[in-house]
Amino acid sequence: MMNVSGWQDEPAPSLSPLSARLLHWMSDATPAPQESSEDVAARLCTALCELCDARSVALWLDLEGRGALQLSHRAGELAGEAIVPASVEFLPEDFPDELFFTIEGQGGMRDLGIKLGLLSDEIAAPSLVLPIGEVGIALFWLESEDGRLSDDWKPVFEMASLQSATFLSLAARAEWLNRAFRQFAQVVASGVDGREAGREGYGEAVAYYAGLIARKMKLDEDEAQKIEFAALLHGIGRLSVPEAILQKRSPLSNEELENVRASNAIGANWIASIDGLEEVALLVRHQGENFDGSGLPAGITGEEIPLGSRILAVAARFAAMTARRADRAPMSVVGGAMDSVAKESGLELDPRVVEAFLSAMGRSAS
Repeated sequence: MMNVSGWQDEPAPSLSPLSARLLHWMSDATPAPQESSEDVAARLCTALCELCDARSVALWLDLEGRGALQLSHRAGELAGEAIVPASVEFLPEDFPDELFFTIEGQGGMRDLGIKLGLLSDEIAAPSLVLPIGEVGIALFWLESEDGRLSDDWKPVFEMASLQSATFLSLAARAEWLNRAFRQFAQVVASGVDGREAGREGYGEAVAYYAGLIARKMKLDEDEAQKIEFAALLHGIGRLSVPEAILQKRSPLSNEELENVRASNAIGANWIASIDGLEEVALLVRHQGENFDGSGLPAGITGEEIPLGSRILAVAARFAAMTARRADRAPMSVVGGAMDSVAKESGLELDPRVVEAFLSAMGRSAS
């Protein structure tokens, strides 16, 4: 009987070669958070080749369910082969529902496996065809002379198929959701900008410059995209400002200015009410902070201000100055707007962000 009252002094039993191989597969195949489906597919193809000691593996995917398999990635001896053909249409009834050896396949499924395997005239048909759920097919060219495997390999392939399908489906769905969120943010930005004459396209411009700065500062892509998303939503709080104030051409009263200034916090509260957007809300809330501590809403200074907010401040300032407004013409890019950004370095704007922005725009900060 197993002793469950504490740890035993005896060493754990050694892993069987197959168990060790499966653990290695899990380590190599498991995707990182927010990893793209392209990167997940590349990781899986290599991991499948190593897991099964195959000479080569070719991974064909149909992540959008269009009935056409695209050659996604290859590993092993085929990694350098020319891609012919790159896309193959298939009938739903020809898509395999379980693994099969090519020599034992029948009808349309076997024909599909052979067609997908013809990557060049010199390459023989694959040994094994493995469906990856409903999202694709993995083809294996096996090391064994007769292309056969012992029975204990079947659950290994089935497990790899199930996990690969899960990884790819989750990555593809995450990409779809990210696109949907981006499109939603673009619609919101367009609606916000449409309330003020001359502001059309302003949110998109802020997102463009914010992304430019983030990538110039070598932030990782997830962070850059989060900042771009925050930029598209950065003006959402202006929906709380009466249109009469937004359209007013004369100077605003103190009360009207307070109304406009409060809109950042209001917009941030709206965004924060959506699960998963708390970090985006934080960037929007503090976009009005100044590097020297003279800004709103918290009066924080320097690197106490979230980096994304400091990036938004530079991007929004430049986009605003170079946009045509109802009450003024746009400032010139070089002699006006860029000079103004440079002059605020170390005052309202973060010098490091300003330097990255000017460098990305082809100009020295000095």
